Amino acid sequence: MKVYLVILLYLLGVNQFEVKSNNEKPKTTLSVNIITDDFSNGFVYVALHSKSDTFPKKGSEAPYMKRVKISGKKSNVIFSKIPYGTYAISAFYDENGNGKLDYNILGIPKESAGISNNYSGFPKWDKSKFELAGSSFTQIIKLK
Repeated sequence: MKVYLVILLYLLGVNQFEVKSNNEKPKTTLSVNIITDDFSNGFVYVALHSKSDTFPKKGSEAPYMKRVKISGKKSNVIFSKIPYGTYAISAFYDENGNGKLDYNILGIPKESAGISNNYSGFPKWDKSKFELAGSSFTQIIKLK
């Protein structure tokens, strides 16, 4: 009887492991090409947002964020192992090196910024979001 109990516990343990692995979301790679016509050196901050609550002004709270050096008026950011889903990107050139996007009194950015889908106007989640699926995906963002 003990042998059956050990075998049953083993099978339940293996079955639980298989259920967990089947629930794991597929992942992909996202490449973000940043174009900066006005600047050829310095840093760009790029945030990948998975919900509208952080987009676009709370980049530090986004699940994925990178700081990259500008090289020849452009930058490339690679986000690896990103689960399939809906995302939006916010990016800015940190002109004064303080690590954040600065705004004027009206809430308009003082530094060059851009968002996914190159939507112009006040950044909106619905206009900037995109579906991330497949083996790889590329977004091109022009900072304005």
